[in-house]
Amino acid sequence: MRKPRVIILDDEPLVLDMLGRFFTHKGYEIFSSAEPIICPLYERCAESCEKMVPCADVVITDLKMPKMTGIELLERQTQRGCKLDIRNKAVISAHFDDDSIKRINELRCAHFEKPFRLSVLSEWLHKCEQRTDFSKPLNVLE
Repeated sequence: MRKPRVIILDDEPLVLDMLGRFFTHKGYEIFSSAEPIICPLYERCAESCEKMVPCADVVITDLKMPKMTGIELLERQTQRGCKLDIRNKAVISAHFDDDSIKRINELRCAHFEKPFRLSVLSEWLHKCEQRTDFSKPLNVLE
């Protein structure tokens, strides 16, 4: 069995730190960034995901980030064949508008309004873990 992996994308250092501590306590391997440079689909030149397996078990992205919103990133991942189950992805924000909620619901990913309770995040994470096969490998991240 391998360690579970999370990718956290948020341009607020305090949020990255808090979520990093939360997932460390849960035993996760953590990749975090202020913008979604970890994902190869972030760059416009990547037309599709060429990976055979997902890069993570869970992805959490802030709504408002430099260059691209979290929703735009998740939409791009979906359109271009990301291997991670969309239900294991979440958007976080202090301010969701009606259009954002509509797009999130269409994607079928989770969303959490800041400040959120870690107990609510834990409940969602438990559901994500039930959908995940930790005996299968993940793509290597650099």
